[in-house]
Amino acid sequence: MQASECVVCHKTVDPVAGCFQDYWKFEGVYGKRKGGWFADMFAPGFEGEELPPEERWRALQWLGERTARDPRFAVAMVEHVYYILTGRKVLRVPKDMNDPLYAARLRAYQEQRRQIEAMAQHFAKSGFNLKVVFKDWILSDFYRADGLATALDNPQRRAELEDVGVFRMLSPEQVERKVKAIFGQPWGRLQDQLAVLYGGIDSREVTERAADPSGAMGAIQRTLADEVAARNTLRDFMLKPSERRLFPGIEPDVLPGSSPEADAAIRKEIVFLHELILGRHDALDSAEVSRTFDLFAGIVADARAQKGLDNREIYHARANLANAPNDPHYTIRAWRAVLTYLLRRPEFLYE
Repeated sequence: MQASECVVCHKTVDPVAGCFQDYWKFEGVYGKRKGGWFADMFAPGFEGEELPPEERWRALQWLGERTARDPRFAVAMVEHVYYILTGRKVLRVPKDMNDPLYAARLRAYQEQRRQIEAMAQHFAKSGFNLKVVFKDWILSDFYRADGLATALDNPQRRAELEDVGVFRMLSPEQVERKVKAIFGQPWGRLQDQLAVLYGGIDSREVTERAADPSGAMGAIQRTLADEVAARNTLRDFMLKPSERRLFPGIEPDVLPGSSPEADAAIRKEIVFLHELILGRHDALDSAEVSRTFDLFAGIVADARAQKGLDNREIYHARANLANAPNDPHYTIRAWRAVLTYLLRRPEFLYE
């Protein structure tokens, strides 16, 4: 409590820690000190205000009231919601005044701070309803901006708009929810250690999410795409068309190149899958649809040129499926390849 390099932190941390001294359970989560609270620490309280003895029985509520009353609380929550939505920290004031883009970066920082302060005031006036902050950010230019191609030729303008818009890798929890929303069931493997390896947190040793993908994450993404596609393609074709999630408008006997009607039906199904999995709204004759169509048609053509191919799906895809149909035209497996391709696309893995 005497060393200045220690006091600078302990003066803030110790009083807050002291407010938690009576938060304990018999299960051993926390335990009371036999000799009472530490005598060589700053007294329980908040920002120079000591916890009154009569408030000790509700110390955490007292702490929460003081925290919410601090103007920094609203600002911190607005910044936290920005991180939740974008996966990025808010801008920091630029320090290198010799940077030729310093003025542009400073303007970007000042504009973002202006919006943060306005949202913080709105948040406080709403009674600290966090939904208000989410709405404010989503309706802001920092979140909704699109079509910024005009800035590409202007370095100053590009620096100003560097942090505008949203494009982030989904967290393990978000990936599992997205898979469930599309296919009806989650992948189920992005948990515990694998979730941490994919950039998640365990709130103990790992408390910061990884924002940039690694080689291990890429391997997990490929495994997810392979397994989810294998699990759902044949299963979906075994249902009645009206009950299918993935292939309601196509059958395995529709072959590419067999007729204009067949090609149109395949393209229509591809458009449906692009919207379902990627959130894209592509035209039947668009380049993206043609690329997926060529993938599907190429796999079917390659299989036709091979001799002695098994008419059945791979074991992993047909396991636990009673009376699984054969795939004589290789179209079911080609559609599985299409799903695998789409599940590896940035539009699915990022948002």
